[in-house]
Amino acid sequence: MKIIVTGGAGHVGVNTCLEAKAKGHEVACFDNFVRPLTEENITVLESNGILIVRGDVRNPEDFDKFPWIPDGIVHLAGQCGIPYSIVNPLYDFDVNVKGVINILEYSRTHGKIPVVFASTNKVYTDMLNEVRFEEKETRYELNEAQFDYKDHISKDGIKETFPLDAFGKYSRSPYGTSKVAADLYCQEYWRAFQVPTIVFRMSCIYGFYQKGVEDQGWVDHFLRTIAFGNGKITIFGDGKQVRDMLFGTDVAQAYIAALEQHKEVAGEVFNIGGGKDFTWSLLEAIHYIEELTGKKATIEYQDWRHADQRIVYMDLAKVKEKLGWQPTVRPQEGVKLMFEVYKSMGGSK
Repeated sequence: MKIIVTGGAGHVGVNTCLEAKAKGHEVACFDNFVRPLTEENITVLESNGILIVRGDVRNPEDFDKFPWIPDGIVHLAGQCGIPYSIVNPLYDFDVNVKGVINILEYSRTHGKIPVVFASTNKVYTDMLNEVRFEEKETRYELNEAQFDYKDHISKDGIKETFPLDAFGKYSRSPYGTSKVAADLYCQEYWRAFQVPTIVFRMSCIYGFYQKGVEDQGWVDHFLRTIAFGNGKITIFGDGKQVRDMLFGTDVAQAYIAALEQHKEVAGEVFNIGGGKDFTWSLLEAIHYIEELTGKKATIEYQDWRHADQRIVYMDLAKVKEKLGWQPTVRPQEGVKLMFEVYKSMGGSK
């Protein structure tokens, strides 16, 4: 296949480009390189035979720069920070909604090209905080005996059927709102126009080629700050919030599997994450990094962020069944791999 990866110079993008190339596909990375430090990823992309195309998904005329009409598109380009979506919601909307519609229209008018779209667990509102949980020393845990939403969440995590409606009283942040709009547009383009779309609602993704900062890419940010920086970490809330962790190489395999099997899974929505067995709280991640590196973090606690969720991990039953995919790299293993590589590079990436 000839594959375009939008946002291909970002963390998930680089991993996906490399996976596609390793599977024998022809690959082009389409990126505006607006995110700081993504220019550093050009070398690894080009050295692996991946074409670089500079452009912006907000500008449909930039798609004329594609080297060919692709057989598949992995759409990762997006504004991915919750705090910035609150500061500049118009930019967030332009990138995350209009950008997606531009890609979908390109697909519709060029032979209905399969599109795999990167949605997020933030499409699920803070109604998740009404699911009963218990507070432990270092984390929150679901009370498995008392689920309030048995049809939508199991002991294995959130199902794809968990309500997206905010019902007039829940929040998901402007970022989450823009992503849910794009998520629904992808589904509708399949129903209305038969554009083969697949939606991935992703949980916490970490790994190589990530340029983590305080508001996004927190695992990478924690590791670099503790191991090679000043050790000062800001936690919003109490640090007991739990996320399921998914390594970059694992998620890349899921994206390429979806494109390769698009005829079987067109129109589907999948929750993509590490699942119940690959979870960490923020405090647990910090503790592991401290043990691994032999250095201590200095933690500053601030108020909870708008629409933050106490526990988010994905029920992977659907994606395991329909794509034959499951995560393989445990959080301890993934972070150790990152640390060893970063250490060998003097703390750089």
